[in-house]
Amino acid sequence: MLKELSTFTQNLDADLKEIGVEPREGLHIVLSLEESPEGEIRIADQFEYTLYRKKKTDPNEKLLKQCAAWARAAWMVDTNKCLDLPGKKIHSASPFCLAYKFGSLLTDSQLEVYFNKAGKFLQDENGSQQAQAFRQTLNSWDKIQLLLSQVSEVNPPEDSDKELKSRALKEGEYIIFYLDTPLEVYLKPNALYLQDRLFNTSEYNAVVGEEIFGTSAFFNGFPLAKKPFYAHKTATFDIAGRISAGDALRLHEFSDLMSRNIFPRPLPIFIYNDELPDLDRIRKLSISIFKEEALKDSSKRKSHAEIIRELYEAAEKKQQELGNYYLLYYQQGQIKDFDFVSRFEYHLWDNYNKRDWLQIKNIMGVASTNKQPKIYPDLRDVFQLLHAVFTPIIGNKYLKVDNFFGDIDAKDYIINTAKPEQHLVMTKSAASTYRKAVYDYVYKSKRDAINHHSFWNMVVSTFSDDLKYERDYQLKEKLNILFSLNHFFDPENRNFNGLYMPDKLEQLITKTMQIADSPKRVPLEDEYEFAFIAGQMIDYLLSLSKTSDTSHAVLEGFLQKTDIDLFKQEIIRVFERYKHEVERPANLFKNRVSNLMREIMGYFPEKRIDLKKLQVFILAGYFSPSFIYTKKQTDSN
Repeated sequence: MLKELSTFTQNLDADLKEIGVEPREGLHIVLSLEESPEGEIRIADQFEYTLYRKKKTDPNEKLLKQCAAWARAAWMVDTNKCLDLPGKKIHSASPFCLAYKFGSLLTDSQLEVYFNKAGKFLQDENGSQQAQAFRQTLNSWDKIQLLLSQVSEVNPPEDSDKELKSRALKEGEYIIFYLDTPLEVYLKPNALYLQDRLFNTSEYNAVVGEEIFGTSAFFNGFPLAKKPFYAHKTATFDIAGRISAGDALRLHEFSDLMSRNIFPRPLPIFIYNDELPDLDRIRKLSISIFKEEALKDSSKRKSHAEIIRELYEAAEKKQQELGNYYLLYYQQGQIKDFDFVSRFEYHLWDNYNKRDWLQIKNIMGVASTNKQPKIYPDLRDVFQLLHAVFTPIIGNKYLKVDNFFGDIDAKDYIINTAKPEQHLVMTKSAASTYRKAVYDYVYKSKRDAINHHSFWNMVVSTFSDDLKYERDYQLKEKLNILFSLNHFFDPENRNFNGLYMPDKLEQLITKTMQIADSPKRVPLEDEYEFAFIAGQMIDYLLSLSKTSDTSHAVLEGFLQKTDIDLFKQEIIRVFERYKHEVERPANLFKNRVSNLMREIMGYFPEKRIDLKKLQVFILAGYFSPSFIYTKKQTDSN
């Protein structure tokens, strides 16, 4: 991983590396040099300063852009590499810069230690004279406070207006002093500072030729002496390997680049290959796209899916496959996932139907906003699959599945616009369990990440939330997805004993009406017909209730049954409760009810069946258009 990230950073052009650089929040003070009458270099009495706060200040202002560039060349690697250890209060690491957080108290001895260490990075006389003038102005706390007394943001008058008070520095914001000198002057001591501090520790440094090799500080938790449980107790070596100083510098640059959030997430990193120019063409195109998008406002940048689509089409034009790249998921300063994608499968293929798209059939009669049956678009690529399939199943209240690695906030699965609030506990649990599998399936083309078992559990485990809160639309949509696409994730249809569900559901609806309208017995052929027709009957009987309770709480009583005889008894019990409604002369459907009840009660399977496995068929019957609204079938002859 380290070599790949180093190579990726090395191949980025200088302009791209400058995009997104922002100053740190706080007060930026620029001190200028002047020559005294005696010819000595000193700091001028007048100075420039500006306050920067994100979303309130334009980081592209000339002075702020200059300060941001200086800070990059003057900042510490991390707090363990500060020059004022063990205090860790001064976060700059340059003889031309002094940075600390407002609210910190610096002692004169800390300042002396800092400037002494920073001065060791000076290499020429001119730089030393400038640094000495800078030091003389800031080498005591009293001098710093005297200088800051001229800045209203640090010491706002008691009678200051509201606007000035709002500009007052807040604890935790930075106060940063810069010397106004060319960036090249900053870079020389910065190179010396980094040379010894980009490795985790100097204990394992080794010189090979003219280059230093050492242990990487890039997401590496050394030293072993302080973390003995990280050590390999049976290993014959102390460390796993070393990296060069050049690689360490590029990894440091990479961390800085990723912290600016200018790249897509996840980030595809194509391998540099000068022996295969056609493949390297895709790598160059990807970097060109990254640069173009980084220059845009973050809200207008292309998503990962849009970039991959563009790269895929470019490869397709050359009759090439898109692949041979690493996929990095970087979030909140951490590498959450890094994996190799040998071949990206962008398009979908329905092997059962021998076509290059998937179709969700509206088997359950889901209505669209205009109350007409919803028509699902054809699904032709994996990102459409993410949106149309996985999002309705495990998406949060914002209808998003984009948090693949971070902590899931329970509030994202609480719909507080409904009364009472809907706490989608099981949906959140399914998201926690299967989001990584979804990520691997969609973004890395790992087709084994979701199999028949995981697809079934992902869908079915969320039903209880929908039943509890009467989310009929959502439950019907999930049933449509399960029945229409099971064969895609489960090629052998093991979840349904080899049955192709779109055809089977149509057969079940037809069989229901054959029984309902036949004067003669039409026996049930299998447990699926029994479960579906039982669901139809339960829906009809519960619709006869005169209570104001329209929830599916009573349905839960049926779904909890695992024994078919107890299940039948529950149907009889409810039937007896509404028998007077069923048999009243004005009921035009009593013959249909009688015929269906006859076959339900007359069904005796040859072997014991587990009703838990038939729950989806019971729900399918329950939520499908009722037999009382279906027209009588006529013989086509």
